[in-house]
Amino acid sequence: MLGLRKVSARHIIVTVAVLNLIMVVVGYIGHDNPTKHYREGTVGTHISILLLALIALMNFRIFLRQRHIIWLLISLGFAFLAFDEGFEIHEGLDKAFHRYFGISQTSLTDRIDDILIGIYGLIGAGILYRFRAEILRHKVLLRYLMPGFAFLAASVVFDAVTNDNALFLWLGIPEAHVLDVKLPLRALEEVAKLMAEAIFLAGFVQVLREVNSAGGHTTN
Repeated sequence: MLGLRKVSARHIIVTVAVLNLIMVVVGYIGHDNPTKHYREGTVGTHISILLLALIALMNFRIFLRQRHIIWLLISLGFAFLAFDEGFEIHEGLDKAFHRYFGISQTSLTDRIDDILIGIYGLIGAGILYRFRAEILRHKVLLRYLMPGFAFLAASVVFDAVTNDNALFLWLGIPEAHVLDVKLPLRALEEVAKLMAEAIFLAGFVQVLREVNSAGGHTTN
């Protein structure tokens, strides 16, 4: 199982936290920019794609043992998110929206990609609730879902807040200093996103271990 048999949930979460710390610090020291290593095509993006792909794989393996549709849906959902992360699908939809309707980008419409990420999270939560009976069979997962969704929500909020300068100017921050405030918040957005993915991965690894330990198959 890609060497994850002996990797604990704590190992996954701590490893990603340390990687976040390294990327932020190196970004500050080398470029005076804590988001330097989270930009598209950089190491932060590759880590995110890897985490999302591993989550998809873990859930597919759970599905092969449990044969319940929820695990397949989760696997397909995270596979899509990995594809989205690699090919910037939601960012492209933002631009396509402006082109299709022939409208100029505004502070509000520029947040369409942020809204899409929030919608992804809501769809995921809705699916989990719809099949809550199966999820509740694996109570170990609940310890990871709540903090995972909390980090995801924080990431969406930070993304929306730092989308432009409007909020900072409204708060009375001089325009010359806005970037100094935005960069740390953007870094927090990326850190929160990777931590959400790490926590979700840790939870699903625990479920897979539980299923493997129990043995046998169950069907919907």
